[in-house]
Amino acid sequence: MQTSILLILLFNVLFVFCRNHQHTEIPQIISHGVQTLQTTQTLPHSLTSAVKNLTKIPDPKLANDIFCQSCELVFNQIIEYRRGGANKDSMISYFQKLCRLFTDWGPVACDGYINIEIDTVLYIIDNKKDLTGFRICAIAFQQKTCKDPNLKKWSVAIPPQPQPGNPPKIHHNHATPLKLLHLTDFHYDPLYQAGSNAACDLPLCCQQSNGPPVKPPNAAGFWGDYRVCDTPWYSITNLTAHLTQNHATFDLVYYTGDIISHRSWATTKDHNVEAVQKIFKLFKDTFNATPVYPILGNHEPHPTDFYSPDGVSPKISTQWVFDLMAAEWARWLPNDTSATIKAGGYYTVLVKPKFRIVALNSNVCFISNLWLLYDDNDPYDQLKWLVQVLTEAEKNGEKVHILSHIPPGEILCLQRWSNQFHKIVNRFAPIIVGQFNGHTHLDELRLFRDTNNTRKIVNVAYNAGSFTTFVGYNPNYRTYEIDQNDYSVLDYDHYTFNLTKANQDRNKTPDWFKLYSFKEAYGLKNTSYASLADMLDRMAKNHTMMQQYFRA
Repeated sequence: MQTSILLILLFNVLFVFCRNHQHTEIPQIISHGVQTLQTTQTLPHSLTSAVKNLTKIPDPKLANDIFCQSCELVFNQIIEYRRGGANKDSMISYFQKLCRLFTDWGPVACDGYINIEIDTVLYIIDNKKDLTGFRICAIAFQQKTCKDPNLKKWSVAIPPQPQPGNPPKIHHNHATPLKLLHLTDFHYDPLYQAGSNAACDLPLCCQQSNGPPVKPPNAAGFWGDYRVCDTPWYSITNLTAHLTQNHATFDLVYYTGDIISHRSWATTKDHNVEAVQKIFKLFKDTFNATPVYPILGNHEPHPTDFYSPDGVSPKISTQWVFDLMAAEWARWLPNDTSATIKAGGYYTVLVKPKFRIVALNSNVCFISNLWLLYDDNDPYDQLKWLVQVLTEAEKNGEKVHILSHIPPGEILCLQRWSNQFHKIVNRFAPIIVGQFNGHTHLDELRLFRDTNNTRKIVNVAYNAGSFTTFVGYNPNYRTYEIDQNDYSVLDYDHYTFNLTKANQDRNKTPDWFKLYSFKEAYGLKNTSYASLADMLDRMAKNHTMMQQYFRA
């Protein structure tokens, strides 16, 4: 998970203003402060004093309205500043001052983020001629309900439901269920160093560059750390060794994205390529002939989160990510997947007769992907392609698993993209028998309800949590039993180890154990949508059961 530094620092600026002044004064104060900063390159006293004296706007709707008005004003002035002749160095200096004042990341991370992102930001300002503060705020801060009066709506054509006919005959057999392994969000940190400072002043710690801890409790644990730290290589190889030794075999493996660490202010293309290649080689060595179906996370590109459209300057294009994945994933995927991977990082595979996997690049909807400001209209025509694939699968009587890094309904997924995806899922729900996600680092379920009957559940998305401990989690993975008749999920087991206990003795490998089995833990007869609806009803009435879900 990550957010563009330019959006974060602006959020902090506006948050400070919106809480520190009478709301009628805010636009004038912001206008004066931003203009002063841009023209003199010095921090106005009104900005620095605002940090020290915070008050609160009690009405949430009013607070959002003022935030959005202020956001629009600030971004319009930034656009005017650049288009009025501000050069790259002036823009860098401006953003650096804001970052150092309104975040606690320090000069190293601030300068790193801005230097990595500045070329993309300037390209968008210079080439998106109709770019406005309204557009930026409506996308970047949609959770604040900011609106763009010039919004250009788009939609994906979805065919009507086919005429009801005789349901296809399913020849039930008693074959052993398929065993599926779900891994996600490794966030491999090649710079992790046990014993280093885990309480540093950067967005990611536990690295040699953070120096020694001031206090012994702040030392990074050997196998990982609950604080803002990612995953050492030997913890990843411990996982793969454990999988080999404790699970007889898997029929297929899903990896739902995010290989790269959270050190996003210092990424490089070369380092990202090296980490990706290292992980996928490990997967091949570990799982041998077992097919692995990977997808992209938002951390794979450089800069983090950015997935550029076609036709932009090679200096800022992220086409290299797609080309890299097409080459790396060729270990497991058929040749005919290469075209769509290179076009947008997505693909489909017919695993066996009547069973299809659709792997999406949902990172394009993540609002920290600044390229949405340039063009948000179904990036890479991916949703249009998804409808075509599902329509053909429906005709052929296939069942489908959808892999997607950003979970459906995620608040930081562009609403227009998310709404279209929901419509597609609702239309093709009978053939989509499982969705599998990552990104949030949470062990969670997301349920889709029928648009015509909100009490009726029509689809489910499973999230396997994360292997990284960032932030506050034990490492985990999940195995599913998949019905060989309709390829639905019959049950799943969730595995973890206690990081605190493991770090007490670095010479002993972690004690992995099964945390729970889904049906047993929640008293389910089966995993049908009716059973899941019943589980929700019971959770609503049983506080203990609800706590159990959030502790899992």
